[in-house]
Amino acid sequence: MSDPGSPQVRLTCRPGKNGSVLTFDYMVENQGPAEIYAMDATPSVKRGDPAAKADPNAAVIILNAQGDAIVGKFIAPLPTDRRVAMPVVPLARRVAAGASLEGKIEVPLPLAETSPYFPDLLLRQYEAIEIKGVVFTIGYWLAGADSLFAAPVDYAPDLFTIVTRNTTQSARSSWQRFPTTGLQLYKRTDAFPRPD
Repeated sequence: MSDPGSPQVRLTCRPGKNGSVLTFDYMVENQGPAEIYAMDATPSVKRGDPAAKADPNAAVIILNAQGDAIVGKFIAPLPTDRRVAMPVVPLARRVAAGASLEGKIEVPLPLAETSPYFPDLLLRQYEAIEIKGVVFTIGYWLAGADSLFAAPVDYAPDLFTIVTRNTTQSARSSWQRFPTTGLQLYKRTDAFPRPD
């Protein structure tokens, strides 16, 4: 399924569970006439290591207003409790017209809200709630839209940094929803931003 403005991108996902890990094997198919840039990794720098790296397994997990957990690779909502000098924008992989991209995300249980802007909390700072479903989501940009410029990333072959006139606003998403029963999400109790 895709958002209404992006019929050219088809996302299929096979969720599963391996011990205490949720797995999401997925494929992004570009069925349109132009290339896209699918979000595929998160840039990261670890304390004590000045070299930047690409984390292909980093996932954003956010509770939505409908009681579903949105899980995937997309631009996380900006914090509302502080100003951010530079938004964290995922690195993207080029997907030519008619081509596809396969990927996998592994999320350890318990499932908890996470964002590149917020460190994990102590256990008592979460509220365990039962969710209605998981909305697996992959973000992307359309080549040629909004003056898109794709710059190769030195430390991550085949990945690109994307810049547009408004990089966060021009991002689109493709998603697939899976109803669940008995799956809990640890909801953050701090000033964590969520979609409306």
